[in-house]
Amino acid sequence: MTRPVRRVAVVGASSQIGRFLLPRLRQAGFEAAAIGRGAREPDAGAGAVHVYEPGSGRFVPPLASADALVNLAPLPIIDQVVEMARSLGVSRMIAFGSSGRFSKQDAEAEIERDFVAQQIAAEEAYRRLAEGSGIAWTLFRPTMVYGAGLDLNVAFIRRFIRQFHCFPVPIGAHGLRQPVHADDLAAACVAALDCRPSFGRAYNLGGGETLDYPAMVRRLFRAEGRTPILLPVPLRFYRAAIRTARRWPRFAFVTEDMAARAFRDLIVDHADAVRDFGYAPRGFHPTGIASKAT
Repeated sequence: MTRPVRRVAVVGASSQIGRFLLPRLRQAGFEAAAIGRGAREPDAGAGAVHVYEPGSGRFVPPLASADALVNLAPLPIIDQVVEMARSLGVSRMIAFGSSGRFSKQDAEAEIERDFVAQQIAAEEAYRRLAEGSGIAWTLFRPTMVYGAGLDLNVAFIRRFIRQFHCFPVPIGAHGLRQPVHADDLAAACVAALDCRPSFGRAYNLGGGETLDYPAMVRRLFRAEGRTPILLPVPLRFYRAAIRTARRWPRFAFVTEDMAARAFRDLIVDHADAVRDFGYAPRGFHPTGIASKAT
């Protein structure tokens, strides 16, 4: 039996979701405590950051207890996070995975296949460890997250547009996208904390608007105050350009599979989240990229 949530510990408070979650928790009347890797203040204004000492059950500065924990750190470290939750006496936990757990299953790149394997293993470990500890768990798998300029998708396209005033798109790439604002994911956390129907469940979470890849890129041009200039490139040349770009560290995260996914629909059905805790994401309006939903 979980108790009503009053104090919430947030692991990964300086992440793009964390920057919106901490203020939302406090506005909703919760007491929020940030857990991080070092004693620096997250950009969300969390104040002191509590650093966990593995195996000791202690935090520096001290953090005695919490009712719930939200994990925004990468899911593969979930065993360490559940250890923190146990030390705090947490009875409620929300963690984030990725919808890429499904969309990258047939990827050619080894790094992408490893990602999928790690996500699957981490999801199972999360369920097993949480249930074994008497913690009511929920898993969120968001689609393309944007909103704080820290992502490798929307923010990367915007930076490319600013620098080169154009953007190459593989010919025929019309895969559908559901970009989801980090603040809407933060709102989902707050809504689900005391929501019993969400206990022991995983949810795929997308944004409030579906648009194809070129339309998404055009929207980002307009957000930059520029006329959209999309350069149609044959896929084989696009792949060759990616292989060349990967020689520079700043583009090391780009893979040929990313080009292939531009042709695929990377969307999810989040009707269950709407039903269970009133999930209500905004449409894709990057001109108000840091604004809250109205």
